[in-house]
Amino acid sequence: MEPGFDRRPRPEALLTDTDGRIAFVGSLDAARMRADHMETRVREHDLRGAALLPGFIDPHSHFSGISQYFTAADLTDAQSIDDIIVRLQDFATHSDIPLDNGVILGVGYDNTALAEHRHPTRHDLDQVTTDVPVLAVHVSSHMLVANSKALDIAGITRDTPDPSGARFGREPDGTPDGLCQEPSAMFAVYRALDSRMKINPLVLADAMQDEYLSHGITTVQDGATTAGWADNLVLLASEHRLRLDVVSYPMQGQDVDAILDRHRAYVGSHYVNHLRIGGVKMILDGSPQGRTAWVDEPYAPGPEGRDFHGNRALDDDAVHDFTRHAIDNGLQLLAHCNGDAASEQFLDIYGRAFAESTNARKDELRPVMVHCQLARTDQFARMPALHMIPSFFVSHCWYWGDVHLRNFGERRGRRISAVRDAADLHLPYTFHTDSPIIRPNLLEAVWCAAARRTKSGVELDPAQRVGVADGLRAITANAAYQYGEEHDKGTLKVGKLADLCVLEHDPLAVPIGVDGAPDESLRSIRVLRTFKAGTQIWPR
Repeated sequence: MEPGFDRRPRPEALLTDTDGRIAFVGSLDAARMRADHMETRVREHDLRGAALLPGFIDPHSHFSGISQYFTAADLTDAQSIDDIIVRLQDFATHSDIPLDNGVILGVGYDNTALAEHRHPTRHDLDQVTTDVPVLAVHVSSHMLVANSKALDIAGITRDTPDPSGARFGREPDGTPDGLCQEPSAMFAVYRALDSRMKINPLVLADAMQDEYLSHGITTVQDGATTAGWADNLVLLASEHRLRLDVVSYPMQGQDVDAILDRHRAYVGSHYVNHLRIGGVKMILDGSPQGRTAWVDEPYAPGPEGRDFHGNRALDDDAVHDFTRHAIDNGLQLLAHCNGDAASEQFLDIYGRAFAESTNARKDELRPVMVHCQLARTDQFARMPALHMIPSFFVSHCWYWGDVHLRNFGERRGRRISAVRDAADLHLPYTFHTDSPIIRPNLLEAVWCAAARRTKSGVELDPAQRVGVADGLRAITANAAYQYGEEHDKGTLKVGKLADLCVLEHDPLAVPIGVDGAPDESLRSIRVLRTFKAGTQIWPR
């Protein structure tokens, strides 16, 4: 067991060298003796009771999507459709959006939390304006609502067919009501408005990185990179504007080969100015809280009917072609799988493509099943043979646990994010936040996995809990392993990079309640300082 995550006496001091690596971990007296014999002058920092941990590693988020925190209206806690309209109007007023070439964008509304318990429609957003495109993006990022102007520009009419694996919401006569569910439908709008939605990554770079660094995260992911954002990331790297490490995964549906060819210098295991392209990504289903995750058993009865199983994003042939291409070319593959039917498709087809491929290094690729909300025990049991890693969006327990109970019933709803099943099979599971869906607070994810409590106070299946120490491994050592960087990151060990974070309190000292869950204060422990390769990079 590596230093810092068990109950044995912990190191008192750590030394870094001039190369930004850990030179010593041990007692304070021994560290001072070692420092006295180092060639360069050593500065001593007293943490005064704070806790030093390895820098946290983000196993799945969307670095490019963090830009919306600074370029869109925040709809995350909107209470009603009128509230959404007012926020969008206020944002438009204070953002000076051009009438001839702008977009009014809001992000993060949750239809399950609105007084009306429905999505807004184009008619609702037309109250903001009919002169400028208006978009309201769902908290899952798997659906949006467009006003009439945006639909007109995108050319979406009653005669527009639903894309494969996606759909446009319709009024009774077939006229689009503004709802665009799943990426294929959303991209029809985004593509039409692309020229209006350009941002300058150099202007936002520091603020975007500070969002992660303020949570102690030193390695981040861009988990569905578009061609435009691949160019933006390379621009940031070439201008030496990246302070933390970014791992990019171009997304199926883009011209992935063209992205890889254009940025070949960044593809592989080595960073160039803190950027590398680590593999590729595909999306196999939707959102469980949005009732679009693809599940084997139907959802509880809802507006879709009594035998609704969600959205299958890609047919088997498309999944096989993309998967086989990734394995043959030595690329790590991430697959978005919320529902158990999507998980089954990924396991079946990755297994077939894995067996077919003659790549001699295919065992080293470490494919990742992302989200795993409803993955079953038998599905976790198939992962070791494929060297597959489950990465859990375990914060669903708190944020949408109550919704899952309604959507899936007690048996399935209480079992979401079944981390203990993965732990019992000795899988190197990780936790992620899928930011910008929620803020990149990985300590909150650790608390969610250990407490398994919903917003209303319902306790989800406690048999699926894991302890705080195991949760910390999920965002450090296991996350480093997921990226194939376990020799450089993830633990406080001599020779590894001095990627570090300083917390105001020791997360392992948080009180444990009579129910076996850690105190909620765990999720709000403040990060005081964040270091990359031995240099403090937050606060700046």
